Amino acid sequence: MAHTAWITGASGAMGSALARRLSQQGWRLVLTARDEGALLALANQLPQSALVLPADLTLADTAEQTIQTAIQLGFIPDRLAHCVGSTLIKPLHLSSANDAQQVFAANYFSAFYTLKAFIALQLRQKTPASAVLVGSLVASAGFPNHEIIASAKAAVASLAQTSAATYAERGIRVNAIMPGLTRSALTARMTGTDEACERNAKMNPMGLIGSGDDSAALIAFLLSDDARWITGQQIGVDGGHAVLHPLPKI
Repeated sequence: MAHTAWITGASGAMGSALARRLSQQGWRLVLTARDEGALLALANQLPQSALVLPADLTLADTAEQTIQTAIQLGFIPDRLAHCVGSTLIKPLHLSSANDAQQVFAANYFSAFYTLKAFIALQLRQKTPASAVLVGSLVASAGFPNHEIIASAKAAVASLAQTSAATYAERGIRVNAIMPGLTRSALTARMTGTDEACERNAKMNPMGLIGSGDDSAALIAFLLSDDARWITGQQIGVDGGHAVLHPLPKI
């Protein structure tokens, strides 16, 4: 069965990889991000036609307006991949209230507004549905200088888990993926050069930096009917970084 997926943050490394993967499988797509030009460029590369709806999902009413526009244009999503986010590496004593507000707006509140609008639609439709939110390895692994972003991503993961509990009996599945360091525009400081990648890869048990497609593969599975009995989970895609502690090399 072909589904209709709403991919937010679709112009980023993870969202664009997911769009390509799902489009190749024949899914209908609604693509949202702030950069309309980047969305149109992505849509032109896809084998299936996609609906481009640029929006800033950190604003309170935008998610509801976006989903209503999609419905009016004949795209009724029963799948959601919320790939919007930001990052901040700064110790707490140097962080401002504005830093915290911006990070929580981009990560937690964008997820809150978007998931709320999506679930409201599913409750009206009364059909099985699936949503995936994007947390982070840092939410639980205790990395220094990550106080604000780790807190925001932990809130995203909790939002997914508690929403899964609330709506499980309605057939609405909600999961979170928890990626490790992934090559993207957001992580250019840590992955923008070969030297930086090599240095950061040494901290990973597998010695690797992730790609957008690594996370996209997991999201695609969780959105699919093959994952019909999986909900309320926080699943790492991080080379084992959150849970494995290899012995130091001698």
